[in-house]
Amino acid sequence: MDYDFASIEKKWQDKWFDEKVFEPSIDADKEKWFFTVPYPYVSGCLHVGHGRTYVGGDVIARYKRMKGFNVLWPMAFHITGTPVLAVSAKIAANDEATTNLYREYVGYYEEDAGQVNEIVDSFKEPWNLVNYFSDKLVQDFKSIGFSLDLSRQFTTGDPEYNKFVEWQFKKYKEKGYLKQAAYPLLYCPRCANAVGEDDIKDGDTNPVDLMEFTAVKFVFGDAFIVSCTLRPETVFGITNEFVNPEADYVKIRFENGEKWWVSKQAAEKLSLQGRKHAVEQKEKGGFFAGKKCVDPLGKEIPILPAEFVDADNASGFVHSVPAHAPYDYVALQELAKDAKWKPLVDKIKMVSLISLDGYGDYPAKDVAERMKIANLKEKSKLEKATNELYKAEYYNGVMKGVVPEFAGLKVTEAKDEVAAWLKEKGRADAFYETNRHAECRCGGKVVAAVLDDQWFIDYNSPGWKEKSRKCLDKMLIHPPQYRKQFYDVLEWLDKRPCARKRGLGTKLPFNREWIIESLSDSTIYMAFYTVIKKIRELGLKPEDLTEEFFDHALLGKGKGSGAAAAVREEFLYWYPNDLRHTGVAHIANHLSFFVFAHTAIFEERHWPKGISLNEMLISEGAKMSKSKGNVILLNKIGKEFGADLFRVYVAGAADFGSTLDFREKEMLAARKSLNKFVSLCEEFAREDADAMETPLSKWAVSKFESQLREADAALEALQLREYVQAAFYKTLNVFDHLKRRATAGEVRFVGEHALKKWLRLMTPVTPHLCEELWAGFGWGGFASLADWPAVDESLIDREAEAGEDFVMNALEDSRRIRQRLKKKPAKLTVILASKEKNVALKQGLKAEKPEESGLSGALLDYASKDFYALKDAVLVNEKQHLEHAKAFLEKELNVEIRIESEEESSNEKASRAMPFKPALYFE
Repeated sequence: MDYDFASIEKKWQDKWFDEKVFEPSIDADKEKWFFTVPYPYVSGCLHVGHGRTYVGGDVIARYKRMKGFNVLWPMAFHITGTPVLAVSAKIAANDEATTNLYREYVGYYEEDAGQVNEIVDSFKEPWNLVNYFSDKLVQDFKSIGFSLDLSRQFTTGDPEYNKFVEWQFKKYKEKGYLKQAAYPLLYCPRCANAVGEDDIKDGDTNPVDLMEFTAVKFVFGDAFIVSCTLRPETVFGITNEFVNPEADYVKIRFENGEKWWVSKQAAEKLSLQGRKHAVEQKEKGGFFAGKKCVDPLGKEIPILPAEFVDADNASGFVHSVPAHAPYDYVALQELAKDAKWKPLVDKIKMVSLISLDGYGDYPAKDVAERMKIANLKEKSKLEKATNELYKAEYYNGVMKGVVPEFAGLKVTEAKDEVAAWLKEKGRADAFYETNRHAECRCGGKVVAAVLDDQWFIDYNSPGWKEKSRKCLDKMLIHPPQYRKQFYDVLEWLDKRPCARKRGLGTKLPFNREWIIESLSDSTIYMAFYTVIKKIRELGLKPEDLTEEFFDHALLGKGKGSGAAAAVREEFLYWYPNDLRHTGVAHIANHLSFFVFAHTAIFEERHWPKGISLNEMLISEGAKMSKSKGNVILLNKIGKEFGADLFRVYVAGAADFGSTLDFREKEMLAARKSLNKFVSLCEEFAREDADAMETPLSKWAVSKFESQLREADAALEALQLREYVQAAFYKTLNVFDHLKRRATAGEVRFVGEHALKKWLRLMTPVTPHLCEELWAGFGWGGFASLADWPAVDESLIDREAEAGEDFVMNALEDSRRIRQRLKKKPAKLTVILASKEKNVALKQGLKAEKPEESGLSGALLDYASKDFYALKDAVLVNEKQHLEHAKAFLEKELNVEIRIESEEESSNEKASRAMPFKPALYFE
C-alpha cells in the first residue's frame, strides 16, 4: 500500500499551532532547553539546503522536548541591509530579470496570474516584500512540521528590535569595542555604501575578502611604475615588469607631489582609498613595452607586454619573479618564442632568493616542468603550481643572501620585514584590493575603499579575545573537528566595519546617519526571543525600551521598573542559549561574532553553551543553481512529496559533518520504507492472537531494545544519521524479518511491548505519521508531547540476538549467492565451521591485535578483516539455530536445505566455513 502522507500532514500542523503545543512558558518544575537556528533573510524563497539545517534542528528539539525539557525554539526574520532594497529598486525600475524571478517565486504560492503580478508590483515598496515573504516562510516552516514557537517572531526592522540593538551598541561603545576611524573595507560606488556578505551577490557562498597588497615603486622618468604583490619578500628576485599593451594607463600626481603610473581602473580605486590625485597623462600599455624602469635595489629592468595582465586587478602592472612564480616563468618562456621580444627575454637571468628543501635554485621552473605546463592557457595547472609553491616557500622557505640584512630569515618573518623596509625607503605603499571580482546586489561593482569616518568593531580590543577563548573552551562544538576552525578565526579576527549609510535596519544611536549592518545586528538576538513576548504582553512601547530598561532586564543593573523586572524573569529562566545549530559556512563570521558579542555584553553564566553545525547540501551531484535547474524550493516539498518523507531522508542520508547530496530518486525510494513502517505498526495494533513468548519473540524484543538504546545515544550525541539508521531502518529490518518468520502470537507479544515505544522513538523525525497512528490507536494527547521511551536493559539478551542474527545473515548471504547463479537451484548445503575453528577463534580473539592472536592461515585472514567487531560477538550453537529456522529458510529460498558440519562434510568448499559465516553450496 502506498500511503498518502501529505494528506494527513496539514491536519497535524494546524493542530499543533492552533493548540499552541510548541509555545512554552516558564515552568519552575522543568529544566529549560533553549535552542536556536539562524533566522532566514526575507528576500525570497527557502530551498532544501535551508531545509536540511532546520530539519536537523527540529529533530533535536523534539527529542529534548520528549526527554522532559521545557523546550523553546523560536523564529524571526532578518531584513537588515540592502538586499531587500535592491530587489524593490529593480522591480520599480522594471528590471525584467528580477521581475520575472519574483513572479516565479510568488507563483509558487499563488495560482492566479493577475494576483501574482499585483503582488510583485507591490514589492516596489520594500516592506510589502518583507511582509509577504515572512508570512510565506512561516507557511513553509509549518509545511515541514517544525516545532517552532511563532508567538515570539519579529523582524530586524521592528521598532522594539531596533531599541534592543541600539542598547547593544551603546554597551559596545561603553566598553571601548566600537570605534570610528579611517578603515579599509568593501565598498559599492554605485550605492555609495560599504557592503558586507549579505550585500554582495553570492557573498554568502563565495566570500569576498579584502586584501592588502604591497605596492612596489619602480622609477620611470619623473614618476613610479607601481606593481602590487602579496609576497614582498620576493622583490629581490624581480627581473622585469609586465604590462597589458591594450589597457589604458594614467600618470597621476598626489597632493604630496609624488607621481604614479597605474591603470585607469587602479586610479579610480585609489581615489576611493583616500589617495586624492590629479591625472597628468594617459597612455596605452604599449607605450611602456620595450622600455625600462629601475627596481628598489637600483637595478634597471625591462618592461614586457603581456595580455594576461588584468588592468582591473590591483595597479594594472605585474612585476615578474620567474625563479619563484610559475606564472612568471611560463610567461617568459612563452614570450621568448616571439622574435620581437626574444632578445630582451634572453638577457633576463633568474634570481634565486629562497632556499627550499626538495627544490632546486629555481623552484618555479622545477614545478612547471614537473607538472608539464606548456603555456599560460593551462590555468588550472598554473593555479595548482602557484598554490603549492607559495605554501611550501611561505612555511618552509629561508631567505638567501641576495640582500644580506635579510639572509637566513624564514619567509614567514621576512615577508613583513621586507615590506616595512621598502616603505621606510619610500619604495612601497599599501594598496587594497578584493580577492575576486564581485558585484553588489544593486548591480554595482564591489571595490576596496578607505573611509575616513567608518564605524567598526575592534575584536582586538584588550581582553576581549581572552574572554571569547574562555567561552569557546567551555562550549560544545559538534562535530568536534570544527573546534580548531573557531580558534583560528578568533586569532585572525581584527577590526570589522559594522555600519553602512544605506539599507534597512537599526540606526547607530549616537550617529543616526549610519545603519548597523546585517552581520552586526544579529549576534545576540537570541536574548531578544526570551523577552519580546513579555514586552508585548505588558503593552510596552518602543520609547519604554530605554537603555536603563535593558540594563536591568538583561544585565540586572539598577532597580528597574515592575515591567523590567517581569521581563528579567523571562530572560533569567530561558537564557543562555543551550544550542545553536547552523551551517559550517557561518563559522568565519556569524558564529564567531555570536561568541564575541555574548562575552562582550553578558555575564559569564549567560554565555552560549553549544554550537552544532552541518555541512552544505548539494543537489543531484552539483551545487544548487538556477542555471543547472537543480534548485528545489522548500515550498515544493510539503506539496509534492510530504514532510515526513523529506525529514527522514535528509536526517538519515548524511551525518552533520558530511555534504548531503540531495537526490530526488533516493528520497522517493525511502517512501517504500515509510509505507512498511505504517503497515507494520497497523499489523502490530490489530493482531488479536494470544501473545506468545518464544526465543524468536524474545529476540525481536531484545533487538528493539538494543536499537532503542543505540538511537537514544545517537540523538544525545547529535548523530542524526545514526539515530535514523537505528530507530528506522534497522528496526524495520528486525520487524520485517519477524513478520515473515513469526506466528501471530509471536507478533502480538512483540507488538504489545514495542509498538508504543517505536512510535515515540520515531516521532522526532516523522512526527505527522506518528501523531496520526498515535491518535488512530486511541492513545490520547500528542505523540510530540509523550515521554521519550526508556530502554529496558533487562530485556536485552545478547545470546538471543546473536542466534537469530546468525540466521538472518545466513539468509542474506544465500540470497546474494543465488542471484548470481545462472540456473535456479533445488538444494542448498549449509556447512558450519568445525569445532576446532570455533575454539581457536574464541581463544585468538582474547588477544589485543590480530597478529598476536596465534591464528594462522585462512582463519587468521578471516579474523583480521573485522577483528575488533568479532571480539564483541557472541558465539552461539549455529546448528541449533539453523535447524530451528530450517523450514523458514527453505520457504524463503525455495530450496531443500541440508545442514552439516565441516568435520562431516565431503564437500570441497567445506574448508571455507568460518565461525559466524558458514560455507554455502547451491546445486
